[in-house]
Formats: sequence, structure tokens, C-alpha cells
Amino acid sequence: MEPRDPVLADAEQPPPAVLIIDDDANNLAIVSSLLEECRYTIFVAEDGESGISRAVLAKPDLILLDVMMPGLDGFETCRRLKGSEATRDIPVIFMTALSQPDQKITGFRCGAVDYVTKPLQREELLARVGVHLGLRALAKSLQQANDSLERRVEERTAELARTNDELQREIEERKTTQEALAANQRDLEALNAHLEERVLEEVAKNQEKDRMLFQSARLAAMTELLNNIAHQWRQPLNNIALLIQEADVSYRGGVLEVNTFADYVNRCMDMIGYLSKTINVFQSVFMTGSPRKVFDPFEMVRKAHALVQTTYEQMGIVINVVNGGMQPVAGVDTEFSQVILHILNNAKDALLKWGTPEPAVEVRCRCEGGRDVITIQDNAGGVPEEIIDKIFDPYFTTKFQSPGTGIALYLCKMTIEQGMGGTLSVSNKLNGAEFRIELPVAPEDVSP
Repeated sequence: MEPRDPVLADAEQPPPAVLIIDDDANNLAIVSSLLEECRYTIFVAEDGESGISRAVLAKPDLILLDVMMPGLDGFETCRRLKGSEATRDIPVIFMTALSQPDQKITGFRCGAVDYVTKPLQREELLARVGVHLGLRALAKSLQQANDSLERRVEERTAELARTNDELQREIEERKTTQEALAANQRDLEALNAHLEERVLEEVAKNQEKDRMLFQSARLAAMTELLNNIAHQWRQPLNNIALLIQEADVSYRGGVLEVNTFADYVNRCMDMIGYLSKTINVFQSVFMTGSPRKVFDPFEMVRKAHALVQTTYEQMGIVINVVNGGMQPVAGVDTEFSQVILHILNNAKDALLKWGTPEPAVEVRCRCEGGRDVITIQDNAGGVPEEIIDKIFDPYFTTKFQSPGTGIALYLCKMTIEQGMGGTLSVSNKLNGAEFRIELPVAPEDVSP
């Protein structure tokens, strides 16, 4: 066989690898130089032990093995190569100056495929190497083809088995599906017979459920507000009672003067006016059936603040309201004020629950980028991270011992986002939670 064409070989596949085992450095250099002309990949070893190790690691396509080496000679090296699963299929060509027939027979019995006699002849060496590399390549190709054929047979057999199983399953599934379709058809016919009636019933149920849901939330909010009003009324009513008792005692003792009586009356009237004003604020915040209109959002913030101020003061909570300038917005003003009131009450409850030292709430109102922004921030430590994404969900509540329904924040979000086209969100800032409301400013051609 002619030596391989390096150009064609490089284009078709990686070059064959040849391992040269020889204790003579000069011989190694000569053989390596000759084989490199054909651009084979060359590995070398200078003794039998290192040659075996190199063969296991490099997996060469051919081994050129010197017979006469100190220590482990060529015959024993060949026996070990052929006795190893990793190297037994690699062809071995002996290089030797020995020419006795019995030595060649020994070499063939050890597993060698050929001999090259020393001194080496270039053409002979290249021809024998080329022949055995060709045979090695052919053997590999045949083995690969056989392996590929076996795999294809196995794959095809498995594929046919799978196809048969799939066909059986498909038959069973179609039978089951047909039975289910027949049952569904019967159910559908029965459903269609009463569909309109059931739709009307479900719509009525949902409407009643929504009505009760909103009513429950409204009653809970009114209860909270009445508690705030009670705090505001308690001290003025107590003062009025004391003034009346003092006037009665002075009158019975004959020491009630006209000016003193007039002072008592004026002071009582001032406090009665304050109580009346509180009722007006309550009505403006909880008036039912209010129409949608353009209004000043800060005015409603101010009214909500007025309703909780006394309660905050009695509980030692500092509330600071800052008006940075706001623009009119469109919506139902009473619903908006109830949102502010509920968030303020939530902040109060959180501060009392956690016993925050120096409790405080800050309400900031401003206009940013064409949108009104209201932030309500407390210093109660913030909303736990595991529930912060749930607090606007319907029926979610952390007040398990209160009469609340868990829908107030949900309704607040619906009021702001669906009713007014804005956004309501919550986040943790520094020492507490911050509720942020953003509202689109009403068009300039619409008057409040």
C-alpha cells in the first residue's frame, strides 16, 4: 500500500497515530522523521513499561516495537499489550535486527502482525506502516458499520415495539374518549336545557355576594370612624357637662353672675359647634351616592386627617401632613377620603400593635410628572416580607381577632386603580411601611 496522501487524509479525517517504542534515541529520531513525512501523529516511548502506559493513554492506530530492549523486552511488551482490553486491538510491528525464523514465530505468537528488519529501509517501513494502518482503518470502519447496524436494528426493534404499544394505547384512548364524548354530550344537552336559568341564578348570587362584601367593608370602616369620633367627642362632652354642673351649683348658691353665665354659654356653644363640625366632616366622608366629579385631593386628605387627629393625639402618635401642591383629580371624593382614612387607621393599629417608641406618621402630598402623589409612611417596622405581596388580596388579613373582613385594602386598591385610574402600592422604607397613591391629574378644561 502506498503511504497515505497527507492532504486528502487531513480533509477526510484526523491523521493516524503511530506509537514508536525503542530504547535507541537515534532510532527513535530516524523513524519519527520518516513517519512525519506522511504527517502521521507520532508518540514515542523509550522502554516497554512507558510504552504500555503511553499506548493506554494515546490509543494509537499502530505500534512500532523494538524487540531488543533492556528490562521489559519487545516480546513481553507485546504480550502485555495484547493481554489488555484497552490495547489488544492495536496492531504491532516489530523492529529488529534478529532474523532467525524461531524469533519471528515467537513475535507472531505474541500477537505481532509484521516485522521490519534493521537497518530500516525507508520505502519498506512506509509501505508496511501504510498497509497495516489501512487494514486498521478498514477494521475500524467495518466494526463501526457493524456496531451502527446493530444499533439501528435495536432501535428499529424498540421503535416497532413502541409503535405497537402506542397503537394499542391510542385504540384504548379513542374508545375511552368516545365514551366520554357521549357522556359529555348527554350532560351538555341537559345543561343547555337549564343554562339560562342557571346563568341568571349565578349572576344574582355574585351580585348579592359583592353587595354584602362592600357593605361589610363599609360597616367595618364606619365602626372604625365612629371610634375616632367617640374619641373626639368624649372630651368636649365632658367639658360641657362640667360647665353645666358648675353653672347649676353657682345658681343654687346664689353666686352665679350674668357675665359668668354668658361665658359658660359661649364656651358650651363653641364646643357644640366643634361637635357639629365633626358631624359635617363625617357626612362628607361617608356620604352615600356621591357622584363622580373633579375635586381637590388634598382637601379630602385634610378631612380624613381631622377625623383621626384626636385619636392619634390621645394615643401619643405624631401625625405630620405636608402639602407640596396638588392638582385636581377625577373620581368620587368620599371614596377617596375613605381610602386615606383606612390607611391612616392601619398605620395607627400597626404602631399600637408593635409598641413603637415615639410613634409617628407622615403624609406627604405633591405633584410629580403630571400625576398627584400621596405617600403615607409610619415607623412601625414595616410589613413582613412574606406577606407584603398579599395584603391587597381579597379576604387577606392579619387582624384575626378583629371584626374586619380582610377586604378593606382590596377595596382601597380597586377604588384607586379601577375607580380613579391610579395606582396604590406598598413598600418598606427605613423604619416602616409606605403606602403610595398615584393619581392622574384631571384635564384642565374640566372644572372642580
